[in-house]
Amino acid sequence: MGVLPYSRASFERVGHEVGALYGGQRPRVEAALARAQRVPRGTHGVSVSMDRVAVPMEEPKKRPVGRPRKGAPARPVDVVWRMAYAACLTFHDAHGEALGTIRYGRMPRGEAREVAERLARDVQALVSRRRGLYVAVLTDGAPELHALLDEALATHAPAAKKPVRLVDFWHLMEKLGGAARVVAGEEKASALREKWKLSLLNTPGAAWAIAMALHASGKRHVVLGDGQPVHEALTYLESHGERMHYAEARARGLPLGSGNVEATCKSLVSLRMKRPGARWKEASGQHILDLRALVLSERWDSAVNLTLEPLRAEVRRAA
Repeated sequence: MGVLPYSRASFERVGHEVGALYGGQRPRVEAALARAQRVPRGTHGVSVSMDRVAVPMEEPKKRPVGRPRKGAPARPVDVVWRMAYAACLTFHDAHGEALGTIRYGRMPRGEAREVAERLARDVQALVSRRRGLYVAVLTDGAPELHALLDEALATHAPAAKKPVRLVDFWHLMEKLGGAARVVAGEEKASALREKWKLSLLNTPGAAWAIAMALHASGKRHVVLGDGQPVHEALTYLESHGERMHYAEARARGLPLGSGNVEATCKSLVSLRMKRPGARWKEASGQHILDLRALVLSERWDSAVNLTLEPLRAEVRRAA
């Protein structure tokens, strides 16, 4: 009669049932979604990115030796923070601005390689239909994420020829900001940082020129606070310099920052899974990530229809 509200327990139970049903068919459904994915008008290229985000996990706790104390939980657990994976595929216009994003997530025990392969297969489906789309790989300085995405694109996205590989511009500027304080002092640090920024955005090879200037300063091992900012900046430049062709990328209208995947970490994982008192198990957490990713990617209706399709049967009224 519309008087008794739907119970919270039923909402949660049905949600996990749908999540489990989708999870069991995820490869088939995701492949179908990729084939049907529409490219937003004005799309000039796509970027792919992966990152990690901590999630509170519930894990069994070893029982203490001897008789349990009165009121002790029958199944004691620990809450341990583990790293989950978040990833995204973003459509960009000719100026590098985002037009839309597809999001993916895996719990800590999930397979990171599986996420990278899913991104690559989606790229292959898009680039095969729209020749001429550039593909950019944007990550922070984690070498294992670079390697995962590079391998996945090489293996599963042959249509994406010569993808542009960039390390996030703003991570580099954060490192250079600390180094500028050591090299130029507090009063002139802002001006030096801005000079380096403009150089990186407009001058090819600027990353190596800045590295040479930092070497020449002789302040690599100067300590400021709890660290050695010049040493940290130089190490970052030396490790990722081949992914710092920002002037060339900017001239082509490519995005320079990995903000989309950082936003995915927040919207997909943190806002839902880091609520006060929250703790998750692997399977139920994956159900939530899967369904939330579909909603945030505007794929919910299509994915649910594909998921429920095998359960549908024609029912005829008996004569």
